[in-house]
Amino acid sequence: MKRRILMNCLWLGCLLLAGSVFGATNTSDDWDDGLLHGWLGNTAATEVEARTSGGNPDGYLFSRSAAGGNPYSTIGAMTRESRYTGDFSSAGVYRVSVDMNLLTGSMREVLLRFRYLNSQFNGWTYQLDTNAMPAGQWRHYEVNFDPDWTDAQAIAAGWVQESNSASFQQTMANVYTTEIRVVGISATTATTFGIDNFMLHASGGSARAVPVLGIPALLVLAAGLLFVARRRIRARA
Repeated sequence: MKRRILMNCLWLGCLLLAGSVFGATNTSDDWDDGLLHGWLGNTAATEVEARTSGGNPDGYLFSRSAAGGNPYSTIGAMTRESRYTGDFSSAGVYRVSVDMNLLTGSMREVLLRFRYLNSQFNGWTYQLDTNAMPAGQWRHYEVNFDPDWTDAQAIAAGWVQESNSASFQQTMANVYTTEIRVVGISATTATTFGIDNFMLHASGGSARAVPVLGIPALLVLAAGLLFVARRRIRARA
């Protein structure tokens, strides 16, 4: 009986600890260490570099056109890292947050873009800012969404479907790239752009955020369960 009580408590503690691991699946980059962490230029004519100062605060991702020119009139950054791609519905991804800065030049709009499945497809975009974005200022942006929305729901919330792309649900279940896309940059003035504190918020299996106990709190709880179990064993002895 003593062993059974202890084993039950230990099993409960393990389940709670597992919930802390699988329930909190946020991922982010702030580039403070000067590393790219898998982020790339989003076109063949885009260059990116991780800078350790000048961000919001400290490091950030710097984007500009390549020296040979930019026929796409687009800069920004994208990632194919598994932590930013795949099945957003199963992971419960529900928000993207990012800080951005139009460092120099001009542009038409800045888009958050999720591309579907592979390089043969386009995807869905959400406008983060327009040509009214002030230069030289860090600004914070957040986009909330449900990966299980119908196309009509996504469009009503401000999302735009690109040509040669799947439905919103299909795209969010098979994300190929995550991207910040700066479109319509000036052809005469060098446009440079800063990205910082990019975060993909996920609740670990639901499109809504759920509170999850952290590891320290769970360790305290597990210790308390063991203490109660030992007292019960002594009381029965």
